[in-house]
Amino acid sequence: MRTFTIILLSIICFQSCKYSSASTDAITAIPAIQEEADLSNDTLAMIHTVKSFLHWYKDNYSRANSFGFTYQDKQGNYHVAMGECEAYLAYLKSSSYISDTYTALWKQYFMDKAAYLEENLSPEGPPEGFEFDLVLITQEPELVLKAIDQKQFSVTENNGTKAVLQMGGEEGYDFDMEKVNGKWMIAYIATMNYD
Repeated sequence: MRTFTIILLSIICFQSCKYSSASTDAITAIPAIQEEADLSNDTLAMIHTVKSFLHWYKDNYSRANSFGFTYQDKQGNYHVAMGECEAYLAYLKSSSYISDTYTALWKQYFMDKAAYLEENLSPEGPPEGFEFDLVLITQEPELVLKAIDQKQFSVTENNGTKAVLQMGGEEGYDFDMEKVNGKWMIAYIATMNYD
């Protein structure tokens, strides 16, 4: 009888340990499922941001491209109109899809172009760096803007606060994304046409 009791207690202990191990596995699996859900939600949020911005840009294309980035002096040489460039960046920022990183990078771009044109006076225009759409980095932005909702997207990097969202198609874009106050925003737009 004593042997039977010991065997019975051993079986109960074994089953209890086995159940405890199984429930531990189930508990550790929940965060993995939650993490996958978070990544999926991030992807959807990023896609929403990019598509919404592209729709905003399409709807406001004329106004966004009405800023005079450059002007010619009395000798006919081109210069960068920094005030217009800053107004342009403020206008893009008013879309609520562009981060401060995006505007800071483009402000630096305009300052670099301004310095270059001061050192290399030229009456030929448009000056290099201003001969294409500055948002989509192409001379044919309509190719992207006419098919926004047909584009395919995929996240290639995501550390929770910074990510890269790729847009497929002939044009091919990388949208550097950053999370600002819980919202995914566009920090930079790169294309194989120019970077």
